[in-house]
This record gives sequence, structure tokens and C-alpha cells, in this order.
Amino acid sequence: MRHAIISGALEPGERLSEIEICRDYGLGRGIVRAALVRLAHSGFVSSQPRSGWKVTPITAVGLREVILGRRQLEPLLADVELPPEDFMRMETLCDMHAALAAAHTAGLDEQIVLARRYERQLRQLLATHLKAPLIAGWLENLWDKADRYIGFLEMSGTQKIPLTDWSAFVEAKRSSRTEAAREFLTEVCEAFARFAQAGFLESDVAAIEVASKKSRALVEAKFPAPVLSKSEANPKRTS
Repeated sequence: MRHAIISGALEPGERLSEIEICRDYGLGRGIVRAALVRLAHSGFVSSQPRSGWKVTPITAVGLREVILGRRQLEPLLADVELPPEDFMRMETLCDMHAALAAAHTAGLDEQIVLARRYERQLRQLLATHLKAPLIAGWLENLWDKADRYIGFLEMSGTQKIPLTDWSAFVEAKRSSRTEAAREFLTEVCEAFARFAQAGFLESDVAAIEVASKKSRALVEAKFPAPVLSKSEANPKRTS
């Protein structure tokens, strides 16, 4: 269900029925309820008195929480010390991500999904070596929410968030330039913030345009323009 919410298969604000979920996933009521409670704790659903559950809507307030959370926590990954085998793993992920990013730039749009998957694996690799498991869990939750906002805004808008080149981060870690690595992670967070805020602005403008069109249509339906006779339309010709 978490993946369905992040991917948009379960839409923002959608009502959820425990009975229907049990039927769709072939699970017992207790397991489904426990899963929904965990999702509620993570901020992906909310319990609605006497009406079941509801998928958390996409809101500016929710976006702000994700942006602020990432700004505070993600730069901490710059301090992570990776053992040699995991550093090699990070280099491999970075190389694969760079190859897919180049293919995407060349016009192969289908590579963007796989590139983002490698980027997520790279982040997770760093998070697993944080000395604070609680913070690692918070970051995982923030990344899931960020992915949900990105997916929603890309589907509803005209822009896609650019892929990040992680080679600068890997080089900074290789040469023990922790501050440079921290600056890179900060810029990654800011790039997400700029994209999401621009996407919200675009969606707001689109919503205003749609509302204006609907309002005009209602006014025109309620107060249709009068049909003028020829003499009324051209008064000079009858004078």
C-alpha cells in the first residue's frame, strides 16, 4: 500500500476501506489494520471517524515539512564513513546512475525511472551507515514523501525534476572534503525545493484558470447574452 500511495495508484485524498483492501490484497483484517496504522504513523494515511481511512492529500504544508526535514537531516550524510567495499559500491551506483542520466539527456526518457532507483540506492547506502538509526528512518520516510510529491507534480505539470550528478559527491568523499560533500547534499535538497515550489505554483495557476473558465461558463449559462435584432445591432442603418 505504501508503494501504491507513493506511485499515485492510490490518489491523494482517496477513501480507503479495510474490507476492500483485504479483498484486493488477499490479507486478513488484522494485518491490514496494522499496516494502515503504520502508514498513519508515517503520515501517508489518516483515520477518519466512522468512515475508514483516507490517503493523505498533497498540500503546500506537507511539502514544506518535507523540504524542511530534508534540509535539516540530509546534509548529515556527508559525515558518513564508508568501509572500502561500500565505497566501491557507491562508486558503482554513481557510474550506473551517470550512464542512465546521459541516456536520458540523449532522449531515452524510459531510463529516468531506473536512474532514480540507483540514486535512491545510493542514498540508502549512506543512510545505513549513519550512527543514528532513528535519523536514518526519518530520512527514508522523507525520501518516500519527496518521491510522492515529485510523481504527483510531474504527472500534473509540464516539468520533470533534473537528475543529479553524484560524481561530485563521490569525489568529495574520496578526497575527505566533508564540507564539499555537505554543500552538495544541501544543493540536492534545494533543487527539490525549487522544483516542487515551481510545480505547486504551476498547478495553482492551472487551477485558477480552470475555476475561471467554469465561473464564466456558469455566468453565461445563467445570464445568456441577449440576441439583438438587426435594427438594434446596427442602429445607424435605421436612422
